[in-house]
Amino acid sequence: MVRPMFVDTVGVIAPSTLAVVTLCVTLFALFLLAECLICKRFYRDAGMFKHWPFYLSAVVGLILLLTFGITITTVKGMILTLLLLYASLSDLKYRRVPDCVFVMLLILAFVGFNQSNLISMLAGALVVFIPQLATAVISPKRSLGGADIKISTALAFMLGVEQGLFALIIGLLLAVIGTLISNEILGRSHKSSFALMPYLWIGATLAYMI
Repeated sequence: MVRPMFVDTVGVIAPSTLAVVTLCVTLFALFLLAECLICKRFYRDAGMFKHWPFYLSAVVGLILLLTFGITITTVKGMILTLLLLYASLSDLKYRRVPDCVFVMLLILAFVGFNQSNLISMLAGALVVFIPQLATAVISPKRSLGGADIKISTALAFMLGVEQGLFALIIGLLLAVIGTLISNEILGRSHKSSFALMPYLWIGATLAYMI
């Protein structure tokens, strides 16, 4: 009689598990590489590692990967994070955001697109855009910048009406609180301009993950 031979598999990673881990590490490494390239665009030296946007985007990418795994939701969220990282750094440094970010957000909205969400997407864009447009016409000095309006509208189109409004409201609340605190600490006038994109980035990230 031939006795069955038992193989000790302790410590051996299954091929499927190894493949998933490899994909996760590769995806996150590519995300970090893209993040470094974006940060290097604004911080010419290693000083980029001293700024909070670098670490915030890295944490967001890791949370997306751990929460959703290797899915289109993760990839879309990572691309969204990179776009808003670029927009935030541009707003912080130059107080302007290139139109290409707005266009790319609109394109990103159709990644994993579901036709049943189209009405909510359109409603979100209108609900966010119309009040801001009306404010810009009635009181130009108190309105948001053109880039802020376009990007918040694109985010609402991508996220849908509920999440889009959530992102905008959270972003504006954080902007008011953060600006008041920073102005008090730095002794600046409350009428000074400020970068809204970093706050919209946080609001949109929270809305995307909910």
